[in-house]
Amino acid sequence: MNANYEDRWPLLNLRKELMKVRILINMAAANIMSNKFFENFCICVILANSFTLATEDPLKVEESLQDKIIENIFLGLYSAEMIIKILGMGFILNKGAYLRSVWNALDFVIIGSAYLTIM
Repeated sequence: MNANYEDRWPLLNLRKELMKVRILINMAAANIMSNKFFENFCICVILANSFTLATEDPLKVEESLQDKIIENIFLGLYSAEMIIKILGMGFILNKGAYLRSVWNALDFVIIGSAYLTIM
């Protein structure tokens, strides 16, 4: 046996296991995305957000705590939808990836800009 043996691929088994976990997460996200309930839930969130925006007073000077909480809930729901879609479709490099759709790119910009207002 060679005393100077050096593994050419250190931690190969760990990388294989991490890849399996990543693939399982991607498959789970793709299954969630393809479920009709997910699509209907996203549409209900959009309608509920539209309703809350329509009922807000545009002349109000200061935003109430309740309005801030509701805004953060909707931001969290939209972020969860975006993350599930990114995990299921890929971000940009895959064919049919998330940012290759104009509507998804618009969603990404809107959600990203919403996080800028929190800071």
